[in-house]
Amino acid sequence: MRVLFFSLFVYSNLVLSDYYDYIYKDRNPSLNSFGQTGLIQTPSAKTMGEDSIYLTLNNNSMWKYGAISVSPYNWLEASYFYYRPRDLNWVPGSNINYLDKGFNAKIAFNSNKSNIPSFAIGIDDIGGTGYFSKEYLVSTLNQNRFNFTFGIGWGKFNNKSSFSNPLSFLGEQFETRNKISDNFDLGGNFATDLWFKGDASIFGGLEIYLPNTNGMKIKLEHDPFNYLDFSAINRLDADPKLRNKDSNINIGIRIPVNEFLNIEASFIKGNTFNISFQIGANFNKVKVKKDKFKPVVKNKPDNSEGGFYKDLLFNLNSNRLLLQTADINFDNKELMVAISNSDYRNQIRASSYAASIASKTYEMHNLDINKITISSINVGIETSKISYYSDHISKQNTPIEVIKHYSEITSGDVNSFQDYKFKPTLKFPILFNEISPNIISHIGSPEKFYFGGIVLQNVSEILFRRNLILSSQLNLDVTNNFDKTPYRPDSLLPRVRTDIVKYLQGGKDIYVENMQLDYFFTPGKDIYSKISGGLFERMYGGLGMELIYKPHKKNYYLGLEAFHIKKRDFNALFDFLEYETKTSHLFFNYFYEPLDINLNLSYGKYLAEDVGYTFDLSRISKLGIRSGFFFTRTDVPALIFGEGSFDKGFYFQIPLDIFSKKYNSSYTGVKLKPLTRDGGQKLEHQKSLQGLIYNSTSYEINRQWSGFLD
Repeated sequence: MRVLFFSLFVYSNLVLSDYYDYIYKDRNPSLNSFGQTGLIQTPSAKTMGEDSIYLTLNNNSMWKYGAISVSPYNWLEASYFYYRPRDLNWVPGSNINYLDKGFNAKIAFNSNKSNIPSFAIGIDDIGGTGYFSKEYLVSTLNQNRFNFTFGIGWGKFNNKSSFSNPLSFLGEQFETRNKISDNFDLGGNFATDLWFKGDASIFGGLEIYLPNTNGMKIKLEHDPFNYLDFSAINRLDADPKLRNKDSNINIGIRIPVNEFLNIEASFIKGNTFNISFQIGANFNKVKVKKDKFKPVVKNKPDNSEGGFYKDLLFNLNSNRLLLQTADINFDNKELMVAISNSDYRNQIRASSYAASIASKTYEMHNLDINKITISSINVGIETSKISYYSDHISKQNTPIEVIKHYSEITSGDVNSFQDYKFKPTLKFPILFNEISPNIISHIGSPEKFYFGGIVLQNVSEILFRRNLILSSQLNLDVTNNFDKTPYRPDSLLPRVRTDIVKYLQGGKDIYVENMQLDYFFTPGKDIYSKISGGLFERMYGGLGMELIYKPHKKNYYLGLEAFHIKKRDFNALFDFLEYETKTSHLFFNYFYEPLDINLNLSYGKYLAEDVGYTFDLSRISKLGIRSGFFFTRTDVPALIFGEGSFDKGFYFQIPLDIFSKKYNSSYTGVKLKPLTRDGGQKLEHQKSLQGLIYNSTSYEINRQWSGFLD
């Protein structure tokens, strides 16, 4: 009888869960006005989930606010924001509105069970100016019809209903909070001496799911903020009428428009209409089904001398897996094929497709082949080899674990593919050319948040040999408003980056963004090298080299890059200015596979001849989405560096094929810095070896078995 009752209890809960999933289309977390997972103005203990990226645009009578939020893990959320108040001026007495920037971070301990709450700890406006600085501990309980959030906050959460710090038992230092951090200096440093100190305040609220809608929610919350302090730090030019608070209760509604857009409208502090547009998605949940692999294969074999190789060339090239060389070892019954491709990021996918096409081709010619080895060639360098048994390719029912066990992944040889018997005739030089519109931007000026323009860009590559490539980008200026971009030459360092405004205002309708000649070669096994010359970027040209040692069986690599560069003329054509320097860096890259974390640490001399290191930490998900942050410390003192104290920022990259039915290897991304300064600046150059030889180690390729003949 007990077993029967228990079974009925479990079954009823499962049925009830299905029932709620049916009437509530979307019970996922949502974002608040500040781009954080939360209610209206306050955070919750949830995140938007692994591989989530969102842009939030918020507007009300007090401010305009924009934030980019990224969740590289289910337990981590980070955001970068811009804030433009309507009542605060950049300089007292001016007519230019203030502009602030900062970072927020949250670590969450998520629970998906209705009787176990989630918990999170967060710090907002990290290392910023203090307009939004606050810390909090928060808990969220998920129920079938609603979420309940309750939290304790410090800093800007402190209001009339505040109480003594519950953390004061840890020490007297937690009882009081200074108005200004001892680390404030010129801004940009972490205000650790203020975190979780002083009086605290409570906040919380409800998210109520509306049944039989497209995921609409009602939000109710207790508003803990004093708006003369929060986002204004009691400045004299803060408008008391604009920031007056008539109620501590905020109410709002979240309206999903489609999979990528949500609108949230709310009434805050009893007197202000507030609206947010949220654009983005959890890309782990957004799945675009790819077209099934159906290769184009020649039906009638060419029986002439060398007919097999001709058919292999036709079949591979027809499927955009470009045959470089091929050979057959009849003693070992092994077919060896070297290919180059620009469509597939996944090396297992590209090599298994090539092996499948090769298998169909040699079966047409009645060849006895037991093993197929696919070499991957990029910029004339053999980066890896993957060997498959023929039966695993031709028979689709072999378990993937068996295929993984018997297949072999090895490092590329020093261009041994060039010794293969069959070498298709290539008529060099080979030209690739594409013309397309593009947007150029300059973000974050106090006078105006966004300056931008449209250019028509001509991107071309000329292959003189497989490993000798001239890359260029020529831009035709269509329209822009850069003539209104302010120029403030206030740097005490050589103006290696703060002169960017002069380049934007260069005055030429046609200019050269870059024109770079690269020679790639492998001086030894697992060693990759590049020699470059030309116009590397809009501001610099010169000569340089890269050298990387990347052992095939390891999850780290070492490298060196060194350049002698000269500053280009502001017209971005072929003239140069007087400033020139040598810049070089040693770097170490380490990938920690259990957490998909990539560390890149470099040390050397930067463009302004300052010396120091750059710390770059990112997460590379199985989908290929990369998100990370970096900071640079050099021997330049904060006083000379200027506002911001040191260079820092965050970035993300999204593979474009996650939106498409077809595979491609292109990315889009954003890299944001709070400020453009001259300290800690690196040269930007095209075709970096670190990207070109990504699929060259066993640990990188072994992460990609989901692509096998998928």
